[in-house]
Amino acid sequence: MTELDGGRTARHVRLADLPQAEIGDHLWHPLRRALGATGFGVGVYSAARAGDILVGTHDETGSGSNRHEELYVVLRGRALADLDGEQLELAPEEFLLVEPEQRRGLRALVDGTSVLVVGGAPGAVTPAPYEHWYTALTTDDPAEAAAIAAGGLDDYPEHGQLNYQLACFRALAGELDAAARHLRQAVTSDERAWEWLIDDTDLDNLRAEPGHIPTRLRIGPLHVERAGAGPTVVLIHAGIADGRMWDPQWVEWPSGLDVVRLDLRGFGRSDRPDGRFSHAGDVLCVLDALSLERVALVGASLGGLVALDLAAAQPERVLGLVLADPPFPDHRWSAELQAFGAAEDEALAAGDLDRATEVNVDFWLPASAEPVRAAIREQQRNAFALQVGAADEETLLTEELPSRLATLDVPTLVLVGERDYPDFQAIAERLAAALPNVRKRSIPGAGHLPSLEQPAAFDELTLPFVRMHA
Repeated sequence: MTELDGGRTARHVRLADLPQAEIGDHLWHPLRRALGATGFGVGVYSAARAGDILVGTHDETGSGSNRHEELYVVLRGRALADLDGEQLELAPEEFLLVEPEQRRGLRALVDGTSVLVVGGAPGAVTPAPYEHWYTALTTDDPAEAAAIAAGGLDDYPEHGQLNYQLACFRALAGELDAAARHLRQAVTSDERAWEWLIDDTDLDNLRAEPGHIPTRLRIGPLHVERAGAGPTVVLIHAGIADGRMWDPQWVEWPSGLDVVRLDLRGFGRSDRPDGRFSHAGDVLCVLDALSLERVALVGASLGGLVALDLAAAQPERVLGLVLADPPFPDHRWSAELQAFGAAEDEALAAGDLDRATEVNVDFWLPASAEPVRAAIREQQRNAFALQVGAADEETLLTEELPSRLATLDVPTLVLVGERDYPDFQAIAERLAAALPNVRKRSIPGAGHLPSLEQPAAFDELTLPFVRMHA
């Protein structure tokens, strides 16, 4: 046996070099043991003379069996398979799969016949994502290809390459809305998809439709992404995240809206903060650069405060306002929130960005699903790396924001996670009492980031409001 790459990734063996054991009138070669394979059973059976038994008659249901389904492949020679009395000749380049309950036996038809047998438990293997779109490439009918590849979504609903291939198949089939959604999922899940879509002719049908091809651009210091057509809504992320926290909404909402999401300065793929700046001012620059006169704003946590600041400073630019669990400038934070801030400050002062990140994830997402925690962990860690040591001074556009609430007559939806901390429950109540054109809703089962923790419930409340006021 030859070990490739130090034995870590590949092992190579020749049949002629394998040891053999005489089993009746045929030979067995311990291929699985020679290779050290652990994901499936595999062996080789050989017969010196025509008529010799290769594999004795048996099924895979007995107490001594592994209840495997088995694949039989003739490596050389020819074999005769007996399947419950039905005979089938097998030559090289032919494959026979036998279920565990089927009785089978194989006999050599020519001298020197060898058969490879691979076994595994039925249902143990989930097809890899590529298998679905590779199979789809065996047909020239785009609609049929899309139907084949879509079978992989049950196991891999967010897989970037699978969704990209589905976008291509559906675009070629003329299913443009579905293709655009797959493409948004592709660029969300796999950064490489942004490069793939640039000159892919399979997507040409989408290019004629406004907003069907997602775009990303640089506006000043900010990374901005845009997709969809219709009334415009701008998504502003929380202070423990970046624009990727809106993945569920950015994939779904552009089917009827022009959706813009961005990374604030010091977050995600935007620049490090430097000097005096305003997050709301940066967002206004984005609106100006995109020639957006009036939009709906949806902000989470810090993003809610940014949206509120922008609306108070220039209400004529804002058609509707959604504030999900925002902080507020003059709120007197509880001992619980102050203790969290002290723990974060201590970790950052020690230069321990990983510990500071975990402090945030554990505090803000204590009961969230691990995929949500993992996503925010990566985004928060990246933000700390951008922000640590920056010489910046963040300011609000609106002076005396608390006193401006009573005159801010912009349709506003205040959302709060049912499980969020009392501080944010109190802020939500205060905003609901102070703003003149407001409604307040609680999202069951959600904590501080309801759009990620309970996206369906968040969308159910938010989308009708945005469509009404955008």
